[in-house]
Amino acid sequence: RRKFDLALMHMGLSRFVSEVIAPLNTLIGEHWIRGQIEVFEEHVYTDLVQTILRHALHDLAARAQPGRPRALLTTLRDEPHGLGLLMAEVVLTVEGAQCVSLGVQTPVPDIVRACNALESDIVALGFTACNGPNAMLNGLADLRAQLAPQVELWAGGTVAAIGRRGVEGVRLVPNLGQIAAELQLWRARLL
Repeated sequence: RRKFDLALMHMGLSRFVSEVIAPLNTLIGEHWIRGQIEVFEEHVYTDLVQTILRHALHDLAARAQPGRPRALLTTLRDEPHGLGLLMAEVVLTVEGAQCVSLGVQTPVPDIVRACNALESDIVALGFTACNGPNAMLNGLADLRAQLAPQVELWAGGTVAAIGRRGVEGVRLVPNLGQIAAELQLWRARLL
């Protein structure tokens, strides 16, 4: 925790998420798959990172002016992992977006209702490798069909399989570094 706090203080929130947490997540995941760390160790790591990022996000949101776009973040019903979603929320907030997170495993009709109620400009979904490409593609197509045409649908995380087939009307944002550029494009389209 002390090392994370020092890195955050020296690097700033955006760089900390992109240069420390994102590579660590990959490393932790690889070690977990190979059986080199226990499930409880991965959970301790995840909880620590979530605590640090939520605290930093709270501090950032307290100082920020509400901005555009309004982004709604969640995962589809079968996606239980939310750390990448939290990381995306941090980057979006740093870049001036107003974010609301629904957490993980939100059914499509609830995403649509929340998007309408909150007047969201963007719905950002997080994916990991725990779901097959067909489930991702079907979920994205279903959601895209139910969202208003002016609402952008972004898919982030492990989306390489989606990119090969694609879903019309879905912007792939596979890494955190692309979020700032996507926001610039979004803002430019409004002008």
